[in-house]
Amino acid sequence: MDMSSTFNFEKIFNLFSKNLCWKNDVIIIAGPTCVGKSVIALELAKKINGAILNADSVQVYKDLKLLSARPSDKDKQNIPHFLYGYVDAWINYSVANWLVDLKGALKKVEVLNKVPIIVGGSGLYINAIINGMTKIPNISVKNKQLALTKFDEIGYKKFKELNDEIDPDFVKVNSDQQRLIRAYSVFLETKKNMTFWYKQPREDKLEKKIFSILVKSERELIYKNCDLRFDNMLASGAISEVEFLWKNKVDRSLPIAKCLGVKWLLHYLDDLMSYEDAVKLSKRDTRRFVKRQFTWFSHNFIPTKTVYL
Repeated sequence: MDMSSTFNFEKIFNLFSKNLCWKNDVIIIAGPTCVGKSVIALELAKKINGAILNADSVQVYKDLKLLSARPSDKDKQNIPHFLYGYVDAWINYSVANWLVDLKGALKKVEVLNKVPIIVGGSGLYINAIINGMTKIPNISVKNKQLALTKFDEIGYKKFKELNDEIDPDFVKVNSDQQRLIRAYSVFLETKKNMTFWYKQPREDKLEKKIFSILVKSERELIYKNCDLRFDNMLASGAISEVEFLWKNKVDRSLPIAKCLGVKWLLHYLDDLMSYEDAVKLSKRDTRRFVKRQFTWFSHNFIPTKTVYL
């Protein structure tokens, strides 16, 4: 996709008239997966002396270069990139960890006198930049395991109903399995639901002037692009990345084991399903993830500019 021939960046983004300052300003390019955010960010970085910082919760992992669609080595040579491929698989990495790392990376970008361009589709990461984070207490290993065990015992439907009794407002907009497990573990630990914690004062938001861009496209086109990209990942050897995790007995409760593509390919390697079914379910989950991204950006993100591809 040649963005330089598709867009007049000066006209669409109107960035040159803003006299962007590497010290005070930051650009966010957000949107659903496989919509073209990274390509736009690269072209924009060339034009405004920018550096690119990752806000994708999968691209942080060192061992998922292919499955996370991480920028190529050539791209990273031409434009400085930060927060890509640096987290070990065995770390229970969170948005709070990332926010700390982001602030460290921004200092490095400042030393380079470049304009920071934060790129990603992880709503929790984007929200943390703009609004900061609620200081939910750390959850003990015991309560994390109790929540997982409860889910395994009663299944998704009854577990969702259980969460609905505890926090109906949260469940209305959060039906994802992992978020429900997280919400229940928080309740076990604190005896307070997620809605209570979300209403508490937030801390650590990014103290910079933010110019945000939401990249959108037709949902069906994104679904098609996701399917094609996953096929290309597998053709390039992405299964070897999952085999590495499998051979090293990765803890299935860790975030990396739940990443798109990883979960069902691990099941395939466990001999619990066929390769074809693992691919089919991975693509299904990716489409569901895109749908949730559309919903999140629609309800939680007010961009400075929206760009349609």
